[in-house]
Amino acid sequence: MKTVKQYSSGKILSSTKYGNSFMFEQDQQLQKRKIKKLQWFFVAVLILGYVAATLAQTGMKDIELKATSEFEPTIKDAVKLGDLPEIKDTVKKIEHINYGIASTPLISKYEVIPIDAAKMKNEPLSKLYRSLLKIGMGNYTTPYGEFWLNSLRTRDVAYGVHLKHLSSSSHLRDVGYSGFSDNEAEIFGKKFYKKHTLTGEFNYKRNMMHFYGYDTTENKLTKDYTKQRYQLFEPVIKVQSHFTDSSKLNHFIKLGYYNLTDLYHVSENSVSLNTVFNTFINKERLFVAFDADYYSHKLPNDTFNDVILKLNPYFETHGKKWTADIGLAATLDMFSNSSAKFYFYPQLNAQYDVYESIIIPYVGVNGGLQKNSLRSLSNENPFITSTINYRNTNTKFNVFGGLKGNLSSKTSYDAKASYSIVDSMHFFVVDYTANGTLDNQYKVLYDNTDLFNVTGQLKYQYKEKMNFIAKGNYYMYKTKNLERAYHKPQFDLTFSAVYNLKSKIIIKGDIFVIGNQFALTKVVDNDYNYSYAPKLLKGIVDINLGAEYRYSKMLSFFVNFNNIANTRYYRWEKYPSQRFNFMAGLTFIPF
Repeated sequence: MKTVKQYSSGKILSSTKYGNSFMFEQDQQLQKRKIKKLQWFFVAVLILGYVAATLAQTGMKDIELKATSEFEPTIKDAVKLGDLPEIKDTVKKIEHINYGIASTPLISKYEVIPIDAAKMKNEPLSKLYRSLLKIGMGNYTTPYGEFWLNSLRTRDVAYGVHLKHLSSSSHLRDVGYSGFSDNEAEIFGKKFYKKHTLTGEFNYKRNMMHFYGYDTTENKLTKDYTKQRYQLFEPVIKVQSHFTDSSKLNHFIKLGYYNLTDLYHVSENSVSLNTVFNTFINKERLFVAFDADYYSHKLPNDTFNDVILKLNPYFETHGKKWTADIGLAATLDMFSNSSAKFYFYPQLNAQYDVYESIIIPYVGVNGGLQKNSLRSLSNENPFITSTINYRNTNTKFNVFGGLKGNLSSKTSYDAKASYSIVDSMHFFVVDYTANGTLDNQYKVLYDNTDLFNVTGQLKYQYKEKMNFIAKGNYYMYKTKNLERAYHKPQFDLTFSAVYNLKSKIIIKGDIFVIGNQFALTKVVDNDYNYSYAPKLLKGIVDINLGAEYRYSKMLSFFVNFNNIANTRYYRWEKYPSQRFNFMAGLTFIPF
């Protein structure tokens, strides 16, 4: 606590706590008391002087004085100062004050004129035409024609027809007649409902070719003797739902049938049902796929059937930067003349976006059963014999990992490596025991195989002006019993580019490269003893170039050049390809 100094007279000389204002107030009160005492002292002196003067005049006689005044002098009690100083706060308490600004609004004479809301318009829909006709003609006597007929834009239905013909009457050197004819017809229709779409299709194909892979110096045959024809009828019905409510069960159902026949009294019938159901469970999406395939193959002297049932439930989930699906596939294969076989395959696919879709690593594992049929094998190699030994291919598991992403808004990439263990992988070899001495038809061998595959793809697209795609595969086969993976190339590369010059001139280019492959061929020694040994088939390079000039929206002209290098290469042993060939034609919109 601060100290206060005081003398015995009661006058405060100094105060270190309250300062000079307190001392000044105390001194002022003492001065007032001194003045009052002096006033009473002067009054008393005047009265005594007046009495002394009177007595002197009367000779000191007895004088009687009578006061006529009612004044009675009194002296007030003295105010005693305490020993302790008295503190008086000079700071006045200020009541709560509300501050505010009383502003007067400025009235402007400016009047706002309302602006009408802008009306947004969709981009104008492109005009649709009902038909398109494309015709052309090339060397090797190769006529070409393709026709489309479609409905215009509607909300309820869509339908159309597609027809195609491509044939050639080529005569290649040192081999038989190599002409072919491919014909296709397709009719389709769609009906749009509020929550579903119903689709119907009918496909017809008629592909005629010849087994021309034989030496004409020893065999003089007519073209009808080596003729083969595949004819396909295929109706398909599809139903797909479009529920926007996540609690609903979306579904896709496809029911299909096809009948395939050839000229050697072989027929194939297949009825298939493919379904996919999906719904949300909390934040995860559940998929359940069920497939059923009944297959009947009729040979001239034998018939066998096959039923394949597949059930594949899996979950699809995702986070901020990752997506994944995990499930299990179960397959039941009931092949005629053999016991039923059960297969189970894992299913896992996962990817993670490391940095803004530029670097996306992914991994996965899966497997499956592939049906080998006359349709699937003849699409790969049309020169197969009709009496094929059929067996389904079982991929026990396939594990893979890769990296993909977008390097820019125009460039994307994908690189992947995989390893598979496959039972009964199919390989094509010449059937030297069929069709006499021509040796120009292929049969199928099966072997358990380990396959290592590296694949990559790079894509660049600049608006609609430039489009470039480069992709390739490298294969490493390890067969269990066969000496080589026959007619399986070691690698393949594809380079494709499209350049659009103001939608007036379109230039297209393709380069196809197929690596070395091996074929199983017959070797005859000087004593006419023969054996079988692998034969190396050199790689293939095929360069194609095409151009289109759009004279108007209704009419354009095109020209295509194939096998510009003019090489005679073999994709299948004994079957050389056509050398340089070209085709020129026009595209026209009739109505």
